Order: sequence, then C-alpha cells, then structure tokens
Amino acid sequence: MLSKCKRRQKKPAWKRPPIYRQKMTNFTTICQNFEEQYNIIAKSSGAVYFIIFVVNIVMSVTAILGNSFIIGALRKCSSLHSPSKALIFSLAFSDLAVGCIAQPLFIIHRSAALTRSYRLFCISGMMSNFVGSTVVSASFVTSTAIAVDRYLALRLRLRYREVVTLKRVIIVLFASWSASLIWSALWFWDQNVQNYSRAVLFCLCFATTTSSYVIIYKKIKRYRCRVAERFGNAVVGNFSGRRTFNVIRFRRSVSSMCHIYCCLLVCYLPYNCLMAVIRNAVQLTSLTVALHVAFATLVLSNSALNPFVFCWCIPEIRLIVKSTICRFQHW
Repeated sequence: MLSKCKRRQKKPAWKRPPIYRQKMTNFTTICQNFEEQYNIIAKSSGAVYFIIFVVNIVMSVTAILGNSFIIGALRKCSSLHSPSKALIFSLAFSDLAVGCIAQPLFIIHRSAALTRSYRLFCISGMMSNFVGSTVVSASFVTSTAIAVDRYLALRLRLRYREVVTLKRVIIVLFASWSASLIWSALWFWDQNVQNYSRAVLFCLCFATTTSSYVIIYKKIKRYRCRVAERFGNAVVGNFSGRRTFNVIRFRRSVSSMCHIYCCLLVCYLPYNCLMAVIRNAVQLTSLTVALHVAFATLVLSNSALNPFVFCWCIPEIRLIVKSTICRFQHW
C-alpha cells in the first residue's frame, strides 16, 4: 500500500518533463496579469459587483432571446437584399455569441475574485478575454462593413447589385471573423501589441464608419435640394427609368444602420477611453477596476440593445418578430 501511495505522489517541479514545466511557466506568466485586479476586487465591497452581475445576467438573457428572434426574422424576411441580410445576420450572430458565451464567462471571471478562487479567476479570465475580444471586435468590424455597404449602394446605385454580391460579402465576413480571432490570440503572445492594435482598429473603424455616414448624409441632402429646386415641394422617391434607385427606402435603411452605429459607439467609447487611461496609469486602483468592470458590462450590453434598435428601425423585421411573439403567446 505504501509503495502505491508513493507512486501517486506528484513529482517535484524540477523532475517533471521540460514541456510540462514550460506550459506551467506560461500559465503562471499569463495569470500574473490578473493578480493585481484579483487582489483589488477581493478586497472591494461585494454589493457594487453584485449589482453589475445582476445587470449582466439580465442583459445576457435579453441578448439571447432578442438576437434569436432577429436571426429567425432574417430567414423569413424577403424584402432585404441578400448581402445586407448577411451583414445583419453576422452582427446578430456575434451579439448572440456575446449573450451565450462572453457574458457568462465575464460573470464567472469577476465573481471568482469575490469567492477567493484565484485559479478559476485566471482560467475564466483567459477564456473571457479571448471570446469577448473575438465577438466584440467582429461586431464592431461588421458595423463598419454595413456603413461601407450603404456608401457603395449610394455610390454605385444601379450597379450595386452587380458589384456587391452575396459571395463577396461572405468572403469579407469570413476575413473579418478570422482577423478578430487572430487579434484576440495576440493577447496570449503580447498584451502591449494587442492594446496598440485595439487603438488602431478602433480609430480605423471609427473613421471609416463616420466618414461613410457623413458622405451619405451630404449626398442625400444635396439630392433633396436639387429635387426641391426642380419640383418645388414635391417629393420624388425614385429616379426615372426601368430599374429605379429608391432614395426614400435607401434613406430609411441608412437611418436604421446609423442608429445601430450610434448605439454601438455610446457603448464602446467609454471602455476604449478608460483602457487608454489604464495603459498610461502607473498603478491600478479600486476605482479604475470598478470602472473597467462597469464599462466592460456596457460594451457587452450593446448586444442586448441591438435587437430593439433593429425592431424599431426596420418595419419588416418588427412585423415578423411581433407575429413570432404572438405565436408563442398563443401556445
């Protein structure tokens, strides 16, 4: 019996294989990044974090239900152009992934500090960072792709359906999701590289999306002024010709996507500004850690708000979601 017990005893670290020791060293190095946050949260008041956890749970359930309805409505909606449906589907899918995976991991990660479970805090932190960064960055890049899609629709007009095809949009979405995965994996290699690339990605997407909507707004305003000069108060929705470009419908679709972008910007901007401050700060404090958790919750909550914006701004989706909810109520 004694010999069996001796066999089961763990070997000292210096006797373990080099590969095993290397893996343990890498794991310990990554966990050191969470140590300061862990100590601050463990000493903080649990009441504030409890409220944040409740908000995350509510938003997670809302994101799952809301985006499931949106994805179901997109399958039935025939009035939207296929490439536009693919872009909205990608955005709804990333929001669904936030509610299903990212937010539960975020709750486990932060609650592990309050329950003084350092190993769980470290493992869930790695998973939360990787999954959260992937889906959130994919959502942000997709919103930029939607803005570029609306700009191309105005610029190309009748040639839009020939140039912007479903196959090309799927390739762009695949590239954006792949880039998001690679960017998230940078966190395991070098956090400074990921932080700087986050700033570059945010500024690039922000500049592209904002300039696209500004150009669209100016062109539509110029068109309306031209129509008013020629026809007075008459509202002309279509260009003349067999294949028409419906300006009124296009303006409504741009307005819908612009509302999505504004909602996304309100949720993302505070977190990115705080991350810039934290990077330059010498030491973390209980205030900066609490703000980090609160603003990260705001970023994740964007996934729960988007379905409401879709239903409010796109009548076709709103009607399908209403009929689906009514069908569930009859059951």
